[in-house]
Amino acid sequence: MLDNILLNKINQLSSTQLKELQNYIGKKIPPAVVYYQKPIRCGCKKCKEGGKGHGNYWYAYFSYKGKTQCVYVGKEKREIDPLKEMKKKKSNIRR
Repeated sequence: MLDNILLNKINQLSSTQLKELQNYIGKKIPPAVVYYQKPIRCGCKKCKEGGKGHGNYWYAYFSYKGKTQCVYVGKEKREIDPLKEMKKKKSNIRR
């Protein structure tokens, strides 16, 4: 439980300072993740003709910087750190 001194100091912060604090805390605590399984439709003939697709594959959905993000998890569900997975995804795109 937060003590009154800390709460009073937080209440005195400006909106800009509160946003900075929120960003700082967001870096320390990973976002909440919701796991969802869904089929994927690729560009193969079967999918293009209205097939049910491939899978089901697991995806992790979470909110980051005010936007919903989605990260592929795989055929098997596993717990992930969404921010690390997102960084991997971005580094693979740049290659």
